[in-house]
Amino acid sequence: MHQFKHSSPALLLLILWLCGNKWKIAGGQNILRTEVRTCTEVKRQIFEEVKTFSAYIHGAQELKFTVDNCKPYAPLIVGGSPASPKEFPHIARLGHASINKLTEWFCGGTLISERFVLTAAHCFSTNRGEVNIVRLGDLDFGRESDDARPEDFRVRRYIEHNEYNSATIYNDIALVELERSVTFDAYKHPACLPTNSGDGFQKMVAIGWGSTRFADSDSKKLLKVTLNRLGFDQCQRAIAFSDIDQLPRGVENRLQICAGSNEAKDTCSGDSGGPLLAYHPDYPCMYTVIGITSYGIGCGIPGQPGIYTRVYNYIDWIRINVWGQR
Repeated sequence: MHQFKHSSPALLLLILWLCGNKWKIAGGQNILRTEVRTCTEVKRQIFEEVKTFSAYIHGAQELKFTVDNCKPYAPLIVGGSPASPKEFPHIARLGHASINKLTEWFCGGTLISERFVLTAAHCFSTNRGEVNIVRLGDLDFGRESDDARPEDFRVRRYIEHNEYNSATIYNDIALVELERSVTFDAYKHPACLPTNSGDGFQKMVAIGWGSTRFADSDSKKLLKVTLNRLGFDQCQRAIAFSDIDQLPRGVENRLQICAGSNEAKDTCSGDSGGPLLAYHPDYPCMYTVIGITSYGIGCGIPGQPGIYTRVYNYIDWIRINVWGQR
């Protein structure tokens, strides 16, 4: 702290607060939070490190720089469009594999570590069977030649948030632990977890294999759609004038995010548990999962909100259950 000996106490407090947002003080040492470190390590797989040196200078030091290996993607369009190969390598699909080997897929999720997938708690209280299988690395369930590397994982256990209530759908968040670890590559690696509330993001990306319109069957192709953050008052009015039985206290801003559009684009049945994403501010072509698809009023109805569980509010719960850290 020698270099700060002339600094004001207020400045020192600010520096400590900023550091504390991403760093944990333990045993007198600063340790980067595991979820931030995981995201940083994955970034190294997306960026190719290139080494070079000057042949004209004797004894010149080796220089290192990074080359962006990911390719640019077209802007997202109204109503949803097919995702590109390797664009969303963290997307998971959850389902039930029966004894006769038939699998019914009915929820989405987000890979956040080598062994854990983040999803919605309500995915475990359906009449479609217990979630016992997770698929990663897929793109189009109707094609084999789609530049994807699908891999199925058996489920070891799932962890619902202890305050989840299916009658109210507050705290609609859960974790799925896989029986074996995922080997990260360009087709399968985790999304980043948020380091702040995400309120600064006005445009977000929702993805899934859900219905493309009300009462339609699920899509075989992974779809993406851009959504706008909807104001708290607009969201509360929509809930108040709907006939839904859940959310008795309305939307709780600390626990939930509202997103939608004035056009016919939304998340629908089959997207439950999937991610609401924001582009990572520091790592190109990487995403931060800021929400989990939880509930909606209708499907694709202009101006009606989709309700997403706010991931940042549960970071401590995730950290304890995934990495055993507080």
